[in-house]
Amino acid sequence: MKRLPILAIVTALASLLPLIGCTCAIVFLTPDHTPRLLTAAVGYGAVMLSFMGAVHWGLALERPDIIPAGGTGQQTNLRLMLGGVPALIGWIGLCAATVHELAGLLILIAGFGATAVTERMAWRRGAMPRGYMTVQWFVICLSEICFLAILAASLGMRPES
Repeated sequence: MKRLPILAIVTALASLLPLIGCTCAIVFLTPDHTPRLLTAAVGYGAVMLSFMGAVHWGLALERPDIIPAGGTGQQTNLRLMLGGVPALIGWIGLCAATVHELAGLLILIAGFGATAVTERMAWRRGAMPRGYMTVQWFVICLSEICFLAILAASLGMRPES
């Protein structure tokens, strides 16, 4: 499998900036801003999950066996099937956030964790480019830290001003 391009690494890391910005604003600004910022953070987390699943679609569609007359391979079918699951989890989290923001946040925390486990399994089977898991672990771990900081701040555990 090909090596991960540097641009993919840079954009993956840059994708964290909106989430880090929302997290810092929620933690350090007055609680009056928290509901709107929490909605933005949950919405962006749902978008991030969608992109994580889309990676698998891209890898499946890149392969020449996606269109053969005899059907697709098992790995391609699995990628196509599981590639949509993170987007579905993100959407469920977004819908749950309309009822209660923290419920949406908890669903995203679980979704990012499940995505990490699934991608690790795919990586171990050689289904992911070299360097991919290093970048994904960093992105997922930092996202989870942001979500946990948002959760703590939303529950009233803020730094003293």
